[in-house]
Amino acid sequence: MGIPIGSSPPPGWEREGIDGLLGLFPPGRLSEIVGPRSSGASSLLLALIARITTSGTGGQVALVDGMDALDPHSAAAAGADLSALLWVRCGGHLRVALSAADLLARCPGFALVVLDLDDLGPIPASACIRLQRAVEGTGTTLIVRSERHREGSPASLVLAARRLAPQWMGLRPLTRLGGLRSEISISRSRLHSSLSPLGRGQGDGLQGEGLQGEGSWILDWTLSQ
Repeated sequence: MGIPIGSSPPPGWEREGIDGLLGLFPPGRLSEIVGPRSSGASSLLLALIARITTSGTGGQVALVDGMDALDPHSAAAAGADLSALLWVRCGGHLRVALSAADLLARCPGFALVVLDLDDLGPIPASACIRLQRAVEGTGTTLIVRSERHREGSPASLVLAARRLAPQWMGLRPLTRLGGLRSEISISRSRLHSSLSPLGRGQGDGLQGEGLQGEGSWILDWTLSQ
């Protein structure tokens, strides 16, 4: 999958494009991206990895790949700098993936640590708590991607991805798949206003504890050539 070519912000929000969405994830806290395969969740992760590894700040990313599902060619096509990416393959072993994510979250030097469980299974609530404690007080953003949100998780931000209608190309009848469309919605946010998630100044964006369903983005993903 390629990077998104367009997005629509929640009603009343001024900032357009995907930058505002990618800027929501807070450092020093656990966040989640949930959604099944082909929902856009993995493409959203690739866009975030590309943003950090090419930011010019020397950001390093660690990807703990529970199901060995990463395609490096797709990551490169999405704009990621693979030289700034540590790829940990776990062979479908949940315990190995959790241990690796816990260790890397405590290591200095990573701007982003991703635990991609895909459909490996729900992460135990106790493991989520350990991961949150591991990243607390650091400048690292920690994201768990899985099919479903686990109740009892201490995640500060949960984004849910849902697949919408595909985009077709060509002369009628349309026969060529041009891309996919996803809806990314906020299903939980515990972000304080001081985080200023959209980067529009103090007090803007999401405010307060426990905000639910405060907006959604429609993202168009193009297929890699």
